[in-house]
Amino acid sequence: MSVKHVIRKSLKSIQQNGLQPTFQKVQRRLFTKIGVNKIFNRNNPQLHDVYLKIAELNRSKEIKGFAILTSGREFEELYNQRTINLAKYLSDQGFAVLFVAWQWDDQEKLEKSYQMVYKNIFEVPVYDFIYGIEKLKMLDEIANKTYITTFPAKLFYGCVNQLKQSNYQIVYDIMDEWEEFYKTGDAPWYNRSIEEAFVKDSNLVSVVSQPLKDKFASIRNNIYVIGNGYNAALSGKRNVSLRKESPDQKIHIGYFGHLTPSWFDWDLIFTLAKNENFVFHFIGHGAPDDILAKIEASPNCEFYGKVHPSQLQQFVEKWHIGIIPFKSSKLSDAVDPIKIYEYLYFGLPTISTGIPHIGKYPLVTHCEGEAAVKSAILHDYEQLIHSKLPYEELDDFLAKTTWDERFKEILNLLADK
Repeated sequence: MSVKHVIRKSLKSIQQNGLQPTFQKVQRRLFTKIGVNKIFNRNNPQLHDVYLKIAELNRSKEIKGFAILTSGREFEELYNQRTINLAKYLSDQGFAVLFVAWQWDDQEKLEKSYQMVYKNIFEVPVYDFIYGIEKLKMLDEIANKTYITTFPAKLFYGCVNQLKQSNYQIVYDIMDEWEEFYKTGDAPWYNRSIEEAFVKDSNLVSVVSQPLKDKFASIRNNIYVIGNGYNAALSGKRNVSLRKESPDQKIHIGYFGHLTPSWFDWDLIFTLAKNENFVFHFIGHGAPDDILAKIEASPNCEFYGKVHPSQLQQFVEKWHIGIIPFKSSKLSDAVDPIKIYEYLYFGLPTISTGIPHIGKYPLVTHCEGEAAVKSAILHDYEQLIHSKLPYEELDDFLAKTTWDERFKEILNLLADK
């Protein structure tokens, strides 16, 4: 990450949040990165109580195993994110889950600490977990124990050897190109040597895309590609997208997700939006003020902000086509966007840029350049309203790409170790 990039982000944060909050945030992230926080064993009775409850569940045979799962965010039951869906799947399969939520420092407060946030899922903050690592001995009697991390922070690696000695199986589930996120300033905690250590020392390594497998192929050859997925219960009705001409006779194209210019190709969108026959709809967060101003000024763009997952279908019902306009980069090349599975569940034919591998999915067209995107939109629209798109190909694809099917593969692979 360049000095100019850091300065630019810091100045923006000062403008938005003030000098003192920005300084404290930068200080916390620096301390976390270099590992100088005050790590010591502290006696947290709440952590003891959580482990006691899990031990009781095991003794009463209400669970068949125990999983520690690290997360970059707190647990939100209805948030369609890989780690949260994995936690719910493990719970549904009979595991007690310790959901270890990230903190930037040991003073940061989390809203759901020590709560049972879902059946047999207990959230704890990462620093209390690390400080109280010796308390895990309370759970030594559980035979089936697993430690799963989805991003390779130094804090999460420090306990690996100790957990191995206590017969935990270690899983590193790589869901993003973290090194590239580090370069954009979005993963300041990243250290390549730590990630490589996770790849080397884990019992199982899974990745969401082939480029991520290729990246670490020199370290080990048994890396498994297990992509993202969808949850029908979260998404709502299937095949709700618009498949006929709209009253305004225009082609309605939609996107939901993160809108950061770090990887979202806004130049492409605003160029395409000059076409009076196209209307673009955006749901999500992360767009800076200057982009939001351009959206507001464009007669062919609509922005709705954040929308609850259960309400997405109400918007998609008015869209003909989905779009994922990512800039071409190592970051986009490695991603397996969750939204593509939701788009296809809703029945949206999809145009993508920057993510070559999803062009192999049914009803998805990978494009390079404005002319190719425009042509694909017009082609898919004509095929759509004349009922010529091969929707029958979706059934088999969607059957194999539910979150349950994805995570079943992880557990099956782990059982063979």
